[in-house]
Amino acid sequence: MANWTKNNRACTTTWTTLRVLDQNKRVFKDSGPVKMSELTFWNAAASSDLRKLQATTIANQMDNVFRDIRKANFEAGVTKEEAVAAIIDTLTVADKTISDLAAAIDAKYLFWEEGNA
Repeated sequence: MANWTKNNRACTTTWTTLRVLDQNKRVFKDSGPVKMSELTFWNAAASSDLRKLQATTIANQMDNVFRDIRKANFEAGVTKEEAVAAIIDTLTVADKTISDLAAAIDAKYLFWEEGNA
């Protein structure tokens, strides 16, 4: 599991976005170790194709929130397709955590004032 901290905008933005999308209702401090299989969209009976389709919808919604509302940009050399794919790749692995998702997001997005400290 990646480092889960309020001092990382990828962590806080991932957490708030999952709350807005009704995927996770836990408080921040309890959310890092939450597995993808515990998010609202996860259905253990769903096929991997259906799960990927649902994860794609969530990933695109997250990308929209990050870029259109939170004014994030992509890290240098990263395309929208690569960023969304990284989110999908994490969302579709049952044992990955919200902290892992934030780490994948952090590698693809540059959030407001990130690196300006």
